[in-house]
Amino acid sequence: MQYGESEYEMLLRRVQSTSSSAPIRDAYLLPGAARAAYQKALSEKLPLAHIADQSERPQLWFANNILQVVGVHGKSPDDGEYVHLTRETTGGLKLMDDMTALVAPDEERPRYVDLRVTKADFDRYIEWARTVY
Repeated sequence: MQYGESEYEMLLRRVQSTSSSAPIRDAYLLPGAARAAYQKALSEKLPLAHIADQSERPQLWFANNILQVVGVHGKSPDDGEYVHLTRETTGGLKLMDDMTALVAPDEERPRYVDLRVTKADFDRYIEWARTVY
């Protein structure tokens, strides 16, 4: 049986969600990951720290950057399963000021909540951050 693209994506997300549920429990909440990334960037004097400092809220800047570079895991408010949210799936969504949810500009209700960054993705993000000049 050949799946249509949307059916395939749905199946892939379900498999990713199921196979990655254990690392999600040990993952950083996005605000904590952003704070840790900012602190690490400051301590290592990475250029990204300077870039983030140019914004009014450096930790929010890092949270948005993590979303763009490695993605996060989150879940729909109606569903208990985590899905990996990439730049493609979060395009057009806005990170709430408290960094806990993603919302569409014309909606009040969040699309994704309980945003988390796995340790592996956090480590990959820091490795990437060290290469930015």
